[in-house]
Amino acid sequence: MRTSERLRFLKKWIEENLCEGRIMKAPAPNMDMAQFVVQQPRCYLGWQPMRPDTTGMMQADPINVCPGILVLPKASVAKYVAEKRFDRYSKIFRPQELGQTLSVDMLFSVYEPGVRLPGFVQADGSLDLDRLTEGTEQGLYTLMDWMDDCVQELLGQKFIPHTDLFVDESTLAYSLYSEQNYVADKRPIYYGFVTVTFFCYAEEGQNRGIEDFLQ
Repeated sequence: MRTSERLRFLKKWIEENLCEGRIMKAPAPNMDMAQFVVQQPRCYLGWQPMRPDTTGMMQADPINVCPGILVLPKASVAKYVAEKRFDRYSKIFRPQELGQTLSVDMLFSVYEPGVRLPGFVQADGSLDLDRLTEGTEQGLYTLMDWMDDCVQELLGQKFIPHTDLFVDESTLAYSLYSEQNYVADKRPIYYGFVTVTFFCYAEEGQNRGIEDFLQ
């Protein structure tokens, strides 16, 4: 199975299980703090859009990449040979199972400017920033709950439908975005990673049993 096809189905799985039905805060155009905007999170492969869509194809406002999930493919193994310690120490030699891996980082981004208290928008339309509670914990909880949902879905389903991707549970990890071992402060946007490696099928020839199983 081609890597591009695996990634397309992984994106579809993320959209269906982690994005659809969620309504989350989003930055207003020009980061206008006076506006309150919500939208469904989006998923991107490899890169996020660098500029707004100006083709007229989108009816909504220009793309906000937050909230969203960015799938970042990492170095993966084209021919993974699982070592069997029992065989090695018992001096038994037999063909090893060949496999492939696909490793990805999923970068989660959450927008949380804080909690607006009564009087935040004053009568003359100006903003009283003293009436804005920064809400660090609220942004953290929103991010971690979303990442927990991802981990639970991966551990529960264990594979990505219509692909040969099976979760290697021992590689599943999650963390806040950090630089030089310190959590990076990018508020009002909060970032976190879910990292996972999938086992794939690497045989070049046709295998009817695998095809029937995946169907």
